[in-house]
Amino acid sequence: MDTLTPTTEKKVFLETFGCQSNVLESDHLTTLLLKDNFSLIPTPEEADVILFNTCSIREHAEHKVFSRLGQLAEWKRGKEGRVVGVLGCMATSYKDQLLERAPHLDMVVGPDQYLKVPATIRKASDTGTSQVLADFDPIYFPENDPNRLSQPHKAFLEIMKGCDKFCTFCVVPFTRGREVSRPAESVLEETARLGKAGVKEVMLLGQNVNSYGLGLKSRGKTLTFAQLLKEVGQVPGIERVRFMTSHPLDLSDELVEVMATTPTVCESFHLPVQCGSDSVLKRMGRKYDTAHYLERVQKLRSAVKDLFITTDLIVGFPGETDDDFQDTLNLLEKVRYDAVYSFKYSPRLGTPAARMLNQVPEEVKDERLARLNEVAWKHASESCEGRLGKVEEVLVDGPADKTPDAFYGKSRQNRTVVFPGTGYKAGDKVKVKIESHKVANLYGTAV
Repeated sequence: MDTLTPTTEKKVFLETFGCQSNVLESDHLTTLLLKDNFSLIPTPEEADVILFNTCSIREHAEHKVFSRLGQLAEWKRGKEGRVVGVLGCMATSYKDQLLERAPHLDMVVGPDQYLKVPATIRKASDTGTSQVLADFDPIYFPENDPNRLSQPHKAFLEIMKGCDKFCTFCVVPFTRGREVSRPAESVLEETARLGKAGVKEVMLLGQNVNSYGLGLKSRGKTLTFAQLLKEVGQVPGIERVRFMTSHPLDLSDELVEVMATTPTVCESFHLPVQCGSDSVLKRMGRKYDTAHYLERVQKLRSAVKDLFITTDLIVGFPGETDDDFQDTLNLLEKVRYDAVYSFKYSPRLGTPAARMLNQVPEEVKDERLARLNEVAWKHASESCEGRLGKVEEVLVDGPADKTPDAFYGKSRQNRTVVFPGTGYKAGDKVKVKIESHKVANLYGTAV
């Protein structure tokens, strides 16, 4: 009998780490597993299969996965046929080491091989053979099943994958491969299906969406990212469009114009700067300086009314001096971001920065991160205060976890808004007058 033929249902626990792409891919995996006679359960206690969809961008996320794997050695021995799998970015960045570090691991599957996951689980369960499937596939892009979204009114759409920038601190070109754009026809067809199914908001995903379209000339309709964004924004049923992530070097005037003139494109922009020191940016391989970055920010703010702008910042990059860090604080004061995602530099396997001299001590990183966050939170709080008395259009996500008899959702600027009420459901749009804020959340009353 073919061991890959579905014979009995297995219960799968899937834990997701990392970015929006991983959330999309976990939704996609859920669809594949359910169609192949598996069931998904919310906790690992009763599982026959435990899968981790992993991230390699930060060291902390990897440590979590290795810790989980260590804890599962005894669980694996408790019952014959149990399966443990590592999926996603760690499957490509650590494909030669994972089985050595966790001999009880059954399957290592990279993000381009998810169509093979159901069969791989069954083979591992039936034969006890460990398998590594981590090759890149330029044709494969995960698609949404509108009936199995994490949130029924929102969807992530992967429009491209991989990256050609090769920043010296980043593993994306190694974990996700070289840059590949998805044909525009495929993106627009999926968007249309989602719109017909009642999805109101889509977020277009890519490691560098601004360079979308390169290499597509021989594969059908060729659009720039700005042109694709405009077309997605015109799909019936889609009321909000977001995107991430943008690289400052490729942020075009055309994209700024589309943002300013397409009503469905939301007034939020995530533009990672990584550092405010030109010398550090050069060592990072970012290929722009702070003057270019600030000019792009000014262009956006001049064109897009009420823009909510966020960024990523790394402290403690190798060789970062006190003066370099002060340059980052100075940049914060110039831009005054609405929100900042800040991180301590952590060496990533195989990257040039991991081999650089003058690695910054952890205690210095900690001190700088605390100082940066103090300034960033001050600006975020002032930004929230600027919303007091305004009426926000909120797309409801569901009941608020920590506020009784209240709901929460996102404004067009992508701010979290909490308001009291009853009878609302995910996908409703509600006008909320803002009355207060706590840290980055806004609170108000439906009007």
